[in-house]
Amino acid sequence: MENKIKIAYIFSFIYGYINSLGFIIMNGLFFTFMSGNSVRLGVNIGELNLGTGFRYFSLFLFLIFGAFIGDIIFSYYRKTGMFILLVLELFLFMTAVVFSLRHNAWVVFIPLGIAMGIQNVVNLLIGNSLIGRSFISGIVFNLGIAFSRILQKKSEWGIIRIYLNTWLLFILGAVLGTIILENSNLCISLILITIVYAYAALMIFRVWKSDKRFLVRMKKNKSKFVV
Repeated sequence: MENKIKIAYIFSFIYGYINSLGFIIMNGLFFTFMSGNSVRLGVNIGELNLGTGFRYFSLFLFLIFGAFIGDIIFSYYRKTGMFILLVLELFLFMTAVVFSLRHNAWVVFIPLGIAMGIQNVVNLLIGNSLIGRSFISGIVFNLGIAFSRILQKKSEWGIIRIYLNTWLLFILGAVLGTIILENSNLCISLILITIVYAYAALMIFRVWKSDKRFLVRMKKNKSKFVV
């Protein structure tokens, strides 16, 4: 459980950081908030801003493709699937860094969109309930439930701390992503978050190799891949 919490914290920071880059560079585009992107897609279609609307629609395709690839890889390569996914996502982050040197912002965010789809698969495989598919909305919702359970003496205050830390680290990621981008450039911003992801990937890989029960849980979680 302790390792899952640490991974949740790091992924929360990464999500906040990446979303801040997308929001600033791509005029309000989010990489993990599909509800918000769906609203923006509908608004742009309604206002006949089809070019902007297509960008939002494309992000859905990238995320779907990343999730599709992630699930296919783990389905066919159960023993090495997690390792392949971690390396592939790291490669996509590095590709985004390289693209940022030569291409416009939209091209840079294609590999990041795919990477976020893969990262959601990784979250499901490790059974990380703190980083759900609704994420921040889920965290805030869970806070309300947790307060209710504590009042009923069915839970402890420690879970409140975990949810709050996850939320605050997301905000911290967005704050630092904004500050770094505003004071440097997109390439440097991506290099720094790639280093953070590499650390998270190494942590997951070590747990994956050392904890046999972790492997068993991953196989069980495979049956939960239902949208």
